[in-house]
Amino acid sequence: MKLWAALLAALLCAASQAATPWRLATAVLPPSIGPDLPQQGYYAVLLRRILAELDAKPEFIFLPPQRAYQMALDGTVDGALPFKRTPEREARLWFSEPFFQARVRLLLRAQDDWDPLQATALRGHTGCTLQGAQAPDNLQREIDAGRLRLERVSSLDACYRMLRLGRVRYVIAGQNMALAQLGPQPAGAVALRIGQWVVGTEPVHLMLPRQRAESQARLQAFNAAVRKLRASGELHAIELQHVPRAPAVP
Repeated sequence: MKLWAALLAALLCAASQAATPWRLATAVLPPSIGPDLPQQGYYAVLLRRILAELDAKPEFIFLPPQRAYQMALDGTVDGALPFKRTPEREARLWFSEPFFQARVRLLLRAQDDWDPLQATALRGHTGCTLQGAQAPDNLQREIDAGRLRLERVSSLDACYRMLRLGRVRYVIAGQNMALAQLGPQPAGAVALRIGQWVVGTEPVHLMLPRQRAESQARLQAFNAAVRKLRASGELHAIELQHVPRAPAVP
């Protein structure tokens, strides 16, 4: 009887641990992640599968990007995403192995025949991106040198509105986020298109606070799960099922 009681207690303890969530702060970035998306988007689907290997599950907290980043710095959440890995950020946060590779494109107005193919072609034109966002290195060098004019806002929806109104000439966005803007739009909405140029491919990481005692062990376990699921092909299979496909986009 004592043995069964001990086994039951162990099972209840394991179930309790499995139910303990990782609170992850993120921005609303459809179709990648968002509270109103099917299964909260494909980042959420990928992270649920990875964390299942750790007997954990994600609980997403949707915030403006700067606040999500600050909460990760403060250690008031278990992690945050998706933020570009930079030396400055890496000095303050742990970065996981990438669990996804995002292609970055420019979103343009359909009636505008301008189609830049390199970073220098953006000089003299105003663009839009998220607050705190780091662009692919080829663009970031231009930004850091002050050669590009950018409006920085708390949501990409604001960028899209500014583009349609002609207040900016381009929006820097992940390819799938840009593709979401090419679907059905309200009557009278200005049509948009994706430029030919693939600005860059950016790895998507999970950031964990350095000051939380459990973060380093969690990072190692998360990385091991990513490697296992990538080697088995399971992450790729999830992407094939959930990530939007656009054969017409090179």
